[in-house]
Amino acid sequence: MTPFFAIFFTLFFLRSAESLGLGATEAVDHEAWNRLQILGRITDAQDGTLQRTFLSLGSRRAMTTVENWMIRAGLDTWVDEIGNVHGRIEGAGCVGHKVLLFGSHLDTVKDAGKYDGALGILVGLAAVKALVLESITGMEPVPCSLQLVAFSDEEGVRFSSTFLGSRALVGTLPDNVFKAQDNEGHTFLDALRQNGFKGTLESIQTANISDALASYVEVHIEQGPVLQQRKQHASPVVGISGQTRLLFTVHGTQGHAGTVPMTERKDALAASADIMHAIETYCRDRVLTTSRDNLLVCTVGAVSVWPGSSNVIPSSTNFTVDIRSKSDSDRNVVVEHVIEYAQHVCRTRGLTFSFDRTHDAPAVDCDDQIINNFAESILHVTKDLTGTQDSADVAISELWSDSGSFNMENTNSQHALTSGAGHDALAISQACPIGMLFVRCKDGISHSPQEHSTPEDVAFAGRVLLDFLQSNGGLFSVL
Repeated sequence: MTPFFAIFFTLFFLRSAESLGLGATEAVDHEAWNRLQILGRITDAQDGTLQRTFLSLGSRRAMTTVENWMIRAGLDTWVDEIGNVHGRIEGAGCVGHKVLLFGSHLDTVKDAGKYDGALGILVGLAAVKALVLESITGMEPVPCSLQLVAFSDEEGVRFSSTFLGSRALVGTLPDNVFKAQDNEGHTFLDALRQNGFKGTLESIQTANISDALASYVEVHIEQGPVLQQRKQHASPVVGISGQTRLLFTVHGTQGHAGTVPMTERKDALAASADIMHAIETYCRDRVLTTSRDNLLVCTVGAVSVWPGSSNVIPSSTNFTVDIRSKSDSDRNVVVEHVIEYAQHVCRTRGLTFSFDRTHDAPAVDCDDQIINNFAESILHVTKDLTGTQDSADVAISELWSDSGSFNMENTNSQHALTSGAGHDALAISQACPIGMLFVRCKDGISHSPQEHSTPEDVAFAGRVLLDFLQSNGGLFSVL
């Protein structure tokens, strides 16, 4: 979209909104939540459940919808060679400076909720639209070089590799992605070509804008119960836990379920069950003793058994082990322990064991200044809305700052919110400082149709992001 048409659409649509009485704060208060409901109905699933995978038909419809909304907000838009949708606006005299990037992902898991990922995109869009509207009415100038992005893939459902969109943006896509195949035998590059992209290694490199990034911020539902327990609308995030994913394979001897004596069996599934139970027990006990503050969690999430018949002793199993902690040293200790225990069990039972380390990501700290600025924006918004300092949002946020700067000594594990889930911010952290704002979701439920954030919480997050961009956009974009 050319700058001329961006200006035209800005004036036409936003002037119309102004004439209808839709001010900047009203756009933030209502538009994001309403559009979340619209986007939540765009799906690939025939049964009406929500599912959008990388470059699927549903994803392409969602991309077009979001790009049109960006155009109507007055942004200069484009889709890069990995399928990320971008919308950008420049402040006066800031062309060519580094950008403050913000957004989240457009894809979903299977049978998903409508807020994971999409919330960050649509809250970001509402906030930047409000900035544009305020600049037109002469209230506030647009901060320098703001760029909203809707990432094409974060969940990794189609090609079993996460953060495709954000990793392409910072040039860290692993080589094995290019040969990865989906369930229908299409490769990652095939999928790009089938959707009108060039689908070459060279074309994908053009999506890399790491040198242009000053910082990245992401608004996301918490996907946990802490904010609801604290009675908070939203909170800054101090960091993202490190993560290791392992694929364990156990080989035994296949046999007849009715004729092989119990003492003679080499049952791959029984050995795997022993290992799985030990992983849960060890991690739970470690949390109760040494790792509570590190937010250690261990999960066996997917299991396959061969041949999978009721009257056959299983000859082999594969199962995934997901280990996360905000302490990398703690995580590595646990990883080594569960591998050694699995080797011990299989050796004792006369079975063979192997494993692949399929994913490793170190823990990432959010930028201190971004944390503090989000906390200050929460204070501003809460006081503006309530006219009082008597609220959980104010009480908690004031713990984040000491003489105007972030100070971890003023917080503890009760107040410091760390993300146990990986996010696009984790990938972007390879290129620039990052920050996150978590938004309350009902009962902490996510990756489920029951996932829900209230209109009030979505509006609160929009106002916080708007205040953050107004106060800090120029600061980060001129670095």
